[in-house]
Amino acid sequence: MSIKVAKQNMSGSPPVSAVMGVILFVLILLLAPTGAPAVEMAGTSKTYLQSRESVDGSKLMPLYEYLDFTVQDLGKESISVHFGGWLGYDLQDDSFGNNKKKGSDLQYGYVSYRAKEHNAVVNLGRVMVFEGVAAERVDGIFARTDLMGGLGISVFGGAPVETGTELPGNSTIYGGRVSQQNAGLYTIGLSYLNEDKNSDIWRREGGLDLWVRPVNKVEFTGSSSFNFQTTGWMEHTYYLMLGPFDKLRVNTEASWINYGDYFASATTSAFALIPGGLLDPKEKVSILGPELFYAVNTNWAVSVDYKKYGYDIAGAANYYGAKATYRLPKSYSAGASIHKMDGETARLKYDIYRIYASKKISKMDVSLDVMEVKYQEPINGVDKSYSATVAAGYEMTEKLKLGADLEYSKNPEFDKDVRIFLKLNYRFDTELGKRKGV
Repeated sequence: MSIKVAKQNMSGSPPVSAVMGVILFVLILLLAPTGAPAVEMAGTSKTYLQSRESVDGSKLMPLYEYLDFTVQDLGKESISVHFGGWLGYDLQDDSFGNNKKKGSDLQYGYVSYRAKEHNAVVNLGRVMVFEGVAAERVDGIFARTDLMGGLGISVFGGAPVETGTELPGNSTIYGGRVSQQNAGLYTIGLSYLNEDKNSDIWRREGGLDLWVRPVNKVEFTGSSSFNFQTTGWMEHTYYLMLGPFDKLRVNTEASWINYGDYFASATTSAFALIPGGLLDPKEKVSILGPELFYAVNTNWAVSVDYKKYGYDIAGAANYYGAKATYRLPKSYSAGASIHKMDGETARLKYDIYRIYASKKISKMDVSLDVMEVKYQEPINGVDKSYSATVAAGYEMTEKLKLGADLEYSKNPEFDKDVRIFLKLNYRFDTELGKRKGV
């Protein structure tokens, strides 16, 4: 299930990440020998500097460098290399937990082979897997291909990359998805995931995903997931989209989640199903409701939405509201919304007000976003929450952009939270292995 993207094992530690990065560069050199045609490399470098205060009052100033790049056209086949990772260092205190001033993570790094036929792909390394019930990072292999009759199959396996895990030991993960489709009409998929820790089954999940377009302007999509360990359905989430009919569109959501089955294999304390914890394993919630969009003209649009929440323990709640937006393409946009949550408990009784605007001035863009949450009953002695963000960006060149954000918030957890966020984004592309005079 998707919540497990917040897990990581020791394979994400800096030494192993560095070794994997070196291996990738060696593969590039091996696959693009001297005299071979030029290969193309493109990517982005994102540098962030943030100033904020932690819950215990510590002054934090983490500096992050995110790097993503892709190397295409390696060798005579459709081979490419993909890399994404970050390094971080706190200039003042310890931002990275366990009294650490620095941190790093290889988010993905793999060699990919794509065949010219059957939509076949093989990825090897630290791969991202989004196949049905699986939303994972895996140190291993992922492969996918189309078969006859609209059939398709994908498989993956290796060691799970997990963040904040409290469970020691060796882990393995594997699974796959089988699908059948009629292009433009429907796609249905069945998926499976198995994760072992020290040879004992830790997670065993199955999923069904569906997309159907029976007629023009009617689309139905969704998924269901089942926990074989607890022998219960984790969730059902489905959407019905109608339109656009002239200026009107209608989207409807229907979903159901069983906390006991959905969070049964969570590895972080925040999602642990323990007595007195944040989540009650006996809780179940259903969500049902539509959202209507109406385009008044080319600039103005309005929408109204309603959702009925049914909690077994926290009780029922109604969430509804409206939004209006104004937009001038590539120049200006603004909006305002008001929503109300009317429930049976204090945390399900509040009103939300929001206004936002953005403007592009030559090479600069600025934006403002302000939100207020008014609680009908005080939480921790606080009856209102505020948040405001002012952001600005300047395009130095087509590839280099500078930015700065100033955020202020006040809520039941923070009396005052001020954050400064500085950004430097650079897009690059170059050629590797090009011979002189070519």
